[in-house]
Amino acid sequence: MPETENTLTCAFHPNRETTLRCNRCNRPICIKCATHTPTGYRCPECIRSQQKVFITTKWYDQVIAALITGAVAFAGSLLTGLVGFYTIFIALGAGYLAVLATKKAISNRRSPLLKIVMSTSALLASIFPAFIYYYRVYWLSGIGLAWGWYDMAWRLAYGVIVTANVYYQLRK
Repeated sequence: MPETENTLTCAFHPNRETTLRCNRCNRPICIKCATHTPTGYRCPECIRSQQKVFITTKWYDQVIAALITGAVAFAGSLLTGLVGFYTIFIALGAGYLAVLATKKAISNRRSPLLKIVMSTSALLASIFPAFIYYYRVYWLSGIGLAWGWYDMAWRLAYGVIVTANVYYQLRK
């Protein structure tokens, strides 16, 4: 007489049969719900509770990060028109300084949103002054559009490099 097996159904999708279980809470999960980790598969609730441990920022940390990153990126953008090729090194240094100063100010707290806030702040604080400068110096003075492209190109390159540097440093 054959034994009848109990068929398991997914805890999140009751109409799906499965043999897979979460390695943390032992709950049955289907392959659509399962998240592969280095130690096995986890259910969505265990993943969510695990991620909350890593999000340590407070609401005001985003504001502090935006202000510090924006200030450092803006200060670096003021130098870019004067140095040409060395803008690349200023951008790398400004990105490093922005991340270092922000981490110190917010006591190394972290969240995925912090990366977005800091990158956006760096981009806006470095690109916006470039357009204002270009408009004021080259457009209103009547010098012409063609003369300002070299200066504008370095200012835009600074914005892209400092933003990429901030994002890269925070991706860990």
